[in-house]
Amino acid sequence: MINLYKKYHIAYWCIGIALIVCMVVSMFMLWNKVWCAPLLVFFPTVCLVLVNAAVFTNLTAKKINTEIAPFLSNCEAHRYLSEIHALFNGKAKNRVIISIYNTFLASGYAVINDYDAVYDCCQKITSKSYQVAKSLSMMDYYASTCQFEQTQAEIENLRKMIEKMKNTKLKENCEISIKNVEYAIRIKQGNYEGAEEHYKKMMETVKPLLPLGKASYSYALGKLLILKGEPERAKEYLQTAYDLGGDTKYKAFAEKNLKELNVEKE
Repeated sequence: MINLYKKYHIAYWCIGIALIVCMVVSMFMLWNKVWCAPLLVFFPTVCLVLVNAAVFTNLTAKKINTEIAPFLSNCEAHRYLSEIHALFNGKAKNRVIISIYNTFLASGYAVINDYDAVYDCCQKITSKSYQVAKSLSMMDYYASTCQFEQTQAEIENLRKMIEKMKNTKLKENCEISIKNVEYAIRIKQGNYEGAEEHYKKMMETVKPLLPLGKASYSYALGKLLILKGEPERAKEYLQTAYDLGGDTKYKAFAEKNLKELNVEKE
């Protein structure tokens, strides 16, 4: 992952080579003075090399999260996808990097309603470390394509992974995703009970509620209210989804629903 940014890649290798050179020089100087010199120098050097890798991996992840991920959060889906493609171009050559790349892509394709692309990306997520992300995307894929039995199977699969999670924030986010999908399925099956309360609660409690999240919940509420026969209440939420939705599916769906409501009113 470090090779995604050239300056980090160069710095990582320079520090790594410097550590190895220092190790060799130290061993040479101490060889005849301290019998355990190789052990005293080798193991600390290995630890420092590992720390070096961890530091630059974290810096790479932080740079992606601060410079590219906000495009998606701010409903600039196509800009996000373009930046991800450019960043990984020619660098996705091993299983882990390919999995990371397709994890990012799946998130972008989902919000522009390209679920064929989401499915294709998920098939390329093979690294064990990214199976939670794969499960989240597949759950969304199955729910959005009305494959409810497969959705339920994916939910059960995700719940098994949640039981082993130590990251509290990730665990909480996965639980929210499951609830969202479960309510989406119930609504598609004609059961609206508790859905409005759930979406409103999410809008009040999810912090920070970024534009993508607000557009998503607003559209879900607007669509729900249409189905419940309350078009006037729906318009406010649909308008919010339209205003915040950027180039995501939420704006497109909200625009379609608003036009239909206006035609019906006329």
